[in-house]
Amino acid sequence: MVFGWMPALSIYFKDPDGHSIEFISILDDTPDRSFGVRPFSEWQARA
Repeated sequence: MVFGWMPALSIYFKDPDGHSIEFISILDDTPDRSFGVRPFSEWQARA
């Protein structure tokens, strides 16, 4: 998922013990508050 206001790409998964883990990476793109939180594919497809 991409948080448009940061912008950052975030990936969530469960570890072997069932804990929720998040990897987050700040993107070099210009922030876009109107984007909200949507899939990375939609972020890439923006015009």
